[in-house]
Amino acid sequence: MNLRDFEVFKTIAECRSFSKASEQLFIAQPSLTKTIQKLEYKLGVTLFDRSNRIIRLTDEGQLVYEKAITVLQQMKELKIELEDMNEQVQGHLKVGLPQIIGTFFFPQVAKAFLKQYSGVKLEIVEEGGLSVEKLVEKGEVDVAFVVLPTQSKELEEQLIFEAPFVACLPKNHVLRSDHHIKLSQLKQDNWILFDPTFALRQVVLESCRKEQFEPNIAFSTTQWDLLMALVREEIGVAIVPSPLTEMSAQNVCVKEISSQYIPWKIGIVTKKERYKSHALQAFLKVVSYVYK
Repeated sequence: MNLRDFEVFKTIAECRSFSKASEQLFIAQPSLTKTIQKLEYKLGVTLFDRSNRIIRLTDEGQLVYEKAITVLQQMKELKIELEDMNEQVQGHLKVGLPQIIGTFFFPQVAKAFLKQYSGVKLEIVEEGGLSVEKLVEKGEVDVAFVVLPTQSKELEEQLIFEAPFVACLPKNHVLRSDHHIKLSQLKQDNWILFDPTFALRQVVLESCRKEQFEPNIAFSTTQWDLLMALVREEIGVAIVPSPLTEMSAQNVCVKEISSQYIPWKIGIVTKKERYKSHALQAFLKVVSYVYK
């Protein structure tokens, strides 16, 4: 039994398919089957229920899967710690970036960090905010920029920026002359929201619920510029972080929200109690310096 056996087993369990795991690992399917058979023989248990097209873990298999994740993560951290014995800051960092946050916050950080730590490779992982939180939890991403507060108790949070949400209305909207508005004044309108994978969507929905209504959602999108374009074409209204309007608010009425303060809190998160490499510590310091 070796680490490679655990890696193969973990991949098959997550793919729920020997054929898909074969493609992902670039290993012939018969070889994967033999590896699992050997592992089952050594452990004296059946790891997979193969009675259906989509294979599933047995109870014993689930236990082995959980232990495999722990063992593989510990070995990964051991490798990082050994690399850090070298005084020079170097290595490889995976940075989770939701689309909107990445556009506003990452370029400045990347420039400052790489100027000082050229021996570190930064890899961008682009997902929705809720998705990158999960990736940090699982140890698949080292650090991520997210909307705070997060949904997880396993993450360490550091606030780096805050700005208010504002309402964006079509230029001919009935409230176009008002200096500020209440969200409840928009409850009869169609709304343009961000995709469900975006933490911003939850902020919007919770804000509407505070004023006792559910927005009538006309469209959902992962693209902030498309969202603004849909408002511009009078398809609906939206509430967005105020910095977005500084980049794209032509022919759109931007209004302050008077009924409540809705903050856009941006932070960086890492996993609690996980070893922080020299490279990661350096990255966190640079972020703090850039946004102090």
